[in-house]
Amino acid sequence: MVRLFIKQEYRSNQNRLIVTDTKGQEVFLIVGKWGRVGNKLSVFSLAGERLIDVQQVILSLFPKFRLYKDGRKIGSLKKRPGLRGIKNPFFTITRLNWIITANYEKQQFTVRRFGKKIGTIDKSVTYMGDLYCVDFIKEQDIPVALAIAVLLDHYAENKSTVLKKYQQEKYSLSFMHTIWIKFKRKLWQKVKIK
Repeated sequence: MVRLFIKQEYRSNQNRLIVTDTKGQEVFLIVGKWGRVGNKLSVFSLAGERLIDVQQVILSLFPKFRLYKDGRKIGSLKKRPGLRGIKNPFFTITRLNWIITANYEKQQFTVRRFGKKIGTIDKSVTYMGDLYCVDFIKEQDIPVALAIAVLLDHYAENKSTVLKKYQQEKYSLSFMHTIWIKFKRKLWQKVKIK
């Protein structure tokens, strides 16, 4: 079993993520952008060897990414609606035959191949900040798992907490909140006029 950690704080500051092992040693580097069509994400070893490239090809509620190794397509990551519609989506990686299911409340993802569990990706909150813990049985699956962990974090946010935060801001009784809303409206009107 291979266990690695991705510190989420790096993601917010720059387009690089450093992956460490259980001893705290840096072992991989994830570089790139995601969230728009054509954006690319790459996983490198610390020796500088490019291990995996992921390119976004469809931008929608159910995005699609292509995975490449040494310039060859090795699969496609797709977000799919769950059995109850959009509420509990899951992810598939074609050619690798991975199915990724999630407990969105706890931000825990389980990866299976042909029904057999091959790894997990869990979000943890520690005194050092938020981080993802990637546990996989086979070391050869790790580069793909690291890239997938970053994408899952971006596309599988718990939308209900985002909505609750918005509703809380919307019904705030603070003095500054009403000024902020007026400012945003004026800014939006200026953008519409141009």
